[in-house]
Amino acid sequence: MHALAPPPAPTGSARDGRTGYDDLIPHLERLATIPYDAPERPALRDHVITEFRPLVRNLSRRFAPAGRGVEDVEQAGMLGLVKAVDRYDPGSATGGPLGYLVPSIRGEMKRYLRDHSWSVRVPRDLKELAVRVQRSADTLGQELGRPPRPSELARELGVGVDEIVDALAALDSHSARSLDAPVGDGESGDEAPLGERIGDDDPRLDVAAHRSEMHAMIGELPERERTILMMRFYGDRTQSSIAAEMGISQMHVSRILTRTLSRLRERMSEQDSAEG
Repeated sequence: MHALAPPPAPTGSARDGRTGYDDLIPHLERLATIPYDAPERPALRDHVITEFRPLVRNLSRRFAPAGRGVEDVEQAGMLGLVKAVDRYDPGSATGGPLGYLVPSIRGEMKRYLRDHSWSVRVPRDLKELAVRVQRSADTLGQELGRPPRPSELARELGVGVDEIVDALAALDSHSARSLDAPVGDGESGDEAPLGERIGDDDPRLDVAAHRSEMHAMIGELPERERTILMMRFYGDRTQSSIAAEMGISQMHVSRILTRTLSRLRERMSEQDSAEG
């Protein structure tokens, strides 16, 4: 049997509508009968996938959320198309080529959006529950005339209230706010970017636990060593100015500081070892 020759591809709006791809049915059926290692299979497969690409492109424009690239969604849809073409079974397919291919394409698009459109990483089962919660919240909200309570959503979906609370928290994490977005009511003139209101790590926290112990150890130092240490690190004085005030050489000040700091480090290390 000779391979079915691909017909000229329809142009313009010929691919629109439910029957726009009917000319490809014989090629899908032929592809399903060709062994995977047959030499004519790759060309026919490429032709079918290429001709169905406008379908993927149209669906991706409907599914792509605002602010997210359509290309990523289209790529996911192409993966669904390839899988569906390779699995096509004329005996079980109903509703024409669109009735078979569209669910597979949409399924891959939805899976991509579920796994990649969240700002933070959320477990898959929680994402799926969050989608159900959102749909039920919309439906119940219309029936009740108000936002439904977590307990009402739990009864509607047959899950625990704690799971509903987790799902609602996950929905809040679906999209992130830009750190460059201004905050404030605009009336007070305080509209600094959100990023400027986020605090940094305070390096002083690393030594906060040892502050009281350090003060006690400094208090036990000889008066001259304690005075030089305080002048250098708390008064931000230079060694030369300390030497001039104390009436000693700068080299002597340096030796005293080195010896004092070494002694304090040893004391702190001994105390940490004892606590450990």
